[in-house]
Amino acid sequence: MKYYLLSIMLFLLAGCQLHDDNSPNAVDKPLNAWAEAYFTFNYEDALEYMTPESEKWIRFAATNITEKDIDFIKGQNNVVKIEILDRQITADTTCVSRIRVSDFVQLGFVGQDSKVVDKAEFQIPLVKRDGKWLVRMEGQLQSGKQSRD
Repeated sequence: MKYYLLSIMLFLLAGCQLHDDNSPNAVDKPLNAWAEAYFTFNYEDALEYMTPESEKWIRFAATNITEKDIDFIKGQNNVVKIEILDRQITADTTCVSRIRVSDFVQLGFVGQDSKVVDKAEFQIPLVKRDGKWLVRMEGQLQSGKQSRD
């Protein structure tokens, strides 16, 4: 009986550890899925990997896409590449990741045309809620560094 209770306790403890995963893979999987959806303008799928309060920024981005932008996006044959450069889990429930995105369409601002960006780096904050890592947007996504190489 004593071994039976011990084995149940160990099983429950192992279950908690699996559920409370702060490994790089636990952060990278939803981050990659979000980035691929976001940078290919599949905003509906991107929302699945975002905090509910981030939805307003996706809606804002979506409402600013013009017909000219859509034509430009459809005319591109680029395959967007996502590379996670590093991540800092700053607490059990917060993380900041740095990603490099290559060959993606950057929408033009007022009076500017959309363009394909060779490479850019972004800082992406994530939070852990109900055991899942989610991207938390606090504004429009801005590149920290762009290069043409």
